[in-house]
Amino acid sequence: MLSRENRVLAIAAVLFVAGLSIGLILEIEHVLFGVLVVVVIPILGPQLYLAVTDGDGEYAPRTRIRTAALVSLALLLSFLAVADGTDRTILGLLAGGVALGYLCYEGGIGYRRAREA
Repeated sequence: MLSRENRVLAIAAVLFVAGLSIGLILEIEHVLFGVLVVVVIPILGPQLYLAVTDGDGEYAPRTRIRTAALVSLALLLSFLAVADGTDRTILGLLAGGVALGYLCYEGGIGYRRAREA
């Protein structure tokens, strides 16, 4: 029997393949579509969903958020290396937003821990 986590990841894999197929069929070559299909659907979506809804799972929500943010940031930076013009600006803003969001999340956790002590 499949666990809830495996079902979420399997759905993300199916959506990833569907997104790639749609992109190939419609010949979509835009960088932002690639970010949606390669970063948001298979990485950010499932990990953030599981972090929010799976409090007593095998992995702590903080670990899921950290993994999602750092892997997404690495992939966004790789997309940034091949983009130019407006796409490069948008990808830079997305990468900066992920990095800033992650730093704010870690800062908030540190602040709460310091207040408890």
